Amino acid sequence: MRVLFIYSNHVRDLLPAPPVGLSYVASATQDAGHDVEFVDMLVNERGLQQLRSTLEHFQPQVVAISVRNIDNVVHQRLLTHLEVLAQQISLVREASDAKIVLGGPAISILGCNALNHIDADFAVLGEGELVFPQLLEEMEGEEGYREIPGVCFRESTDIIPAQARRLPGFGASGMERWISWKRYERLGATWPIQTKRGCPLHCTYCTYPTIEGRRFRKRSPQDVVAEMREVVKVTNPRCFEFIDSVFNSPESYAIELCEEIIRSGLKVNLTTMGVNPRHLSDELLTLMKRAGFNSMMVTPESASDRILDAMRKGFDVEAVRQCAGRVRRSGIPSMWFFMLGAPGETKETAEETVSFVESHLNWKNCLPMFTTGIRILPGTELAEQSFQTGYLPKNMDLAESVFYFSPAVSEEWLLRRVNQAVSVCPNVVHAAEDPSSSPMTVRAFRLLHMMGVAPPYWRFFPRFLSLSPVHRGRVRQIASGKLQFQLSEAGDS
Repeated sequence: MRVLFIYSNHVRDLLPAPPVGLSYVASATQDAGHDVEFVDMLVNERGLQQLRSTLEHFQPQVVAISVRNIDNVVHQRLLTHLEVLAQQISLVREASDAKIVLGGPAISILGCNALNHIDADFAVLGEGELVFPQLLEEMEGEEGYREIPGVCFRESTDIIPAQARRLPGFGASGMERWISWKRYERLGATWPIQTKRGCPLHCTYCTYPTIEGRRFRKRSPQDVVAEMREVVKVTNPRCFEFIDSVFNSPESYAIELCEEIIRSGLKVNLTTMGVNPRHLSDELLTLMKRAGFNSMMVTPESASDRILDAMRKGFDVEAVRQCAGRVRRSGIPSMWFFMLGAPGETKETAEETVSFVESHLNWKNCLPMFTTGIRILPGTELAEQSFQTGYLPKNMDLAESVFYFSPAVSEEWLLRRVNQAVSVCPNVVHAAEDPSSSPMTVRAFRLLHMMGVAPPYWRFFPRFLSLSPVHRGRVRQIASGKLQFQLSEAGDS
């Protein structure tokens, strides 16, 4: 069949996200013998015009659309993505009679409810490498969709539900077949590599268990290195990023991976998201540095024992403190994520977190990032708590962008406290500031790219923000009463 894959994500944030998940499915579909085309809306300069042109010349029988995010989960700078998706689907309907299949992380989070909001024929939940080619076979046959695990579909006025599909194992994404890497690299992107799927942790706000399941499915370090070696031959990216839900859990696997990279002789730059403070030893940090890590993202979310316990993070403030010391001594640049406003948050607990950042994360290679308000996403323990306690009505549709704010502390106070932290620590930012979108940052990213510097470029933000003119300008804004970000409108959750 003629199958058109569309990466619907159009947001160029701090770290642009290439379509690694969709590449897995597109590669599997091509390997199954189908005729495949690929449209990437993130780096496609002609936008909907390019999509229309592809639809007209390729005339697909099936259009598969990957939806990465429902929204940007930043309450004070909220960007919802379903409206842009609706425009893309409207064009597909106008220019083609193809069946439309949805997939991607946002669809797995929404579940079959996605079809109540999006004009599509099918929704694939979970991992699509096996499911989607099987669905194509059924489309060519007698349409026995009920027999395919992980596929929701419309039947008359009903939506037939399904459970997400998990695979026992997986390999390389084949993303080099589908994207224009030079365009991504100009934006400061890193090449994503997935070494394992699943997350056995129980963080109350997190959707990774919904998307990937709770059981780790690990690739051999040799297989990961083989993929990296092939990508280096084809595109030679300046930096690889490990995009597992938690890079260093289990720590023994992260150690094996680093040792294999060192043994292989690959000379590459590396970064990673999702570093858990509980499993970050000096041994692992030493190996990470030797393997080529130029940065990492650490996700404590809070520095209050009361809130860490309520979030079910699985570690305490002492673990965060020890992690901060180890990371600082390692010299590896790091971004740290903190969320204010969780259930149980008070002025006291928020003060614990912000003062921890001021005391322990105020150094030149560290970028602490705050969000205020927690997006309540379907299938999470936070959503269930919100329904049970009456914070949300039981029939609330969480496709809407709904946020949790602790009733014990105001959003305004939390934002004001973060602004105060900026006066003490120039490297502190709030997610609503979006430093990546400023004209100065865009020019700086272009210059770094032209100079051949390896991304991620956020690792230079702490030094930039510490420049006296930049810091004075931010402090003046605070002193004048102008927040760098907007308060939510009255009446929002």
